[in-house]
This record gives sequence, structure tokens and C-alpha cells, in this order.
Amino acid sequence: MHFHRRHGITILALALITSSGCGGFARAQTSGDLTLVSEYAGRGVALYTRPALQLRVERDTDDGWYGGVFASPVSLEDRTQGQLTVYAGRAQRATSTLSWDAGVTRNTYSRDSRWNYHEFYAGLALQRASARLFYSPAYYGEGASLYLDLSGAWPLTDALRLAAHAGLLHPLGAYDDGTARDGADVRIALVTDVGDATIQAGWQARWRTYLPAFPRPRAFTASASWHF
Repeated sequence: MHFHRRHGITILALALITSSGCGGFARAQTSGDLTLVSEYAGRGVALYTRPALQLRVERDTDDGWYGGVFASPVSLEDRTQGQLTVYAGRAQRATSTLSWDAGVTRNTYSRDSRWNYHEFYAGLALQRASARLFYSPAYYGEGASLYLDLSGAWPLTDALRLAAHAGLLHPLGAYDDGTARDGADVRIALVTDVGDATIQAGWQARWRTYLPAFPRPRAFTASASWHF
């Protein structure tokens, strides 16, 4: 029972990634990207304050099922280690312009398992904007939380687009030190594609945070991704 609770999500995602399309799955495709970021930041906190190289690999099927893995260095309480995120879910089109998406993620840290946590998510997407709600029973190993992710991208020219994100994190259970409170973050970036690469640069900020022990990210953010 403990094995399935800790590793079931990992097994599901890896099974989707390595599936050859047999056993009832439609034809599957594999994609990925290797990304260099100026700083690893998310949800208004800096998880790694130096440039970092990140890897993502995803497997998806024609009938909407997908699974993937994401790996990056992180620094938690000044201790550098690896983060491995596995995820699995399904996306389907509801109308010609609207689709839905639902799944689960598991975040594991190589040197300090007390930070491990998983989330369930569901969302809706239009052609240029999306909304996703994430629920974690124990965010970073502590209180339960909800996180609302609003994201969108709009073309400015044939080669340049504007990407925007806003997030709100609401604690459902207090941290041990009683400091849990709502947090908010925003990010705006200019994005362009050059061959098989995507380059972006922008600005990010936060207002309060659910994780006061984590450092604030830098205002400037940049990344370059190579897609394969």
C-alpha cells in the first residue's frame, strides 16, 4: 500500500512514455525539450537562483492520454539537489474552440524526501488562453493548497508573441509555523521561435507567498529551449 501511494504516479507516467501504442492505446508520439533558464522560478519563489539546465520528455497518444517527466536542479534550504516531476493525464476537445485537461503530478527531491508532494489538476483551454486549478493534499510536504494558473499567448508579429501568466495560491491547511497565507505571482514575456528553438525574456513578480522561507525570484527572467 505504501509502495502504490509513493510510486503509482511515477509508474503510470513512465508506462505512458514507454508505451509502443499496444494494449488499446492509439498511436503514440514522443516529444521533449532541453531548456536553459536564467533562474528556476515558479509560483512566485526561486527554486534555483543560478542558471539551470532542465529536461522534459512527454509521450502522448492520439486519443488524448499523455505522460511525461521533468528534471531540474533545485536548492531547498541551501541544499542543492535534483527535482524529478512525473505527470500523467488526458486532454480532450469539448468544442471546436474549447478543450479540457485533467491529470496528476508527483514531485520528488533527491536528497530530502520531506519536500515531496503530488497534485491533482483540471483545466480548460481556448486557442490563446487557459485556466488550470491544482490541488495538493500536502504542498511541499506540509499543508494542503489550491493553485489557480491563468496563462495566455497573443501574436504581436509573425515572429514575436506576448506570453502572460497570473497565479493565485490559497492554503487550505496551515504550516507548522502558522505563516501560511495566500500568495500571488505574475509573469510577462516576449517569445520568439528560431528553427527548433524557443527564446523568451520577460518580467516576473510576486505579492506575498505561501512559502516565506523560499527566496524571491529576480524580476528579469529569460530562457532558451531546444525542441526534439
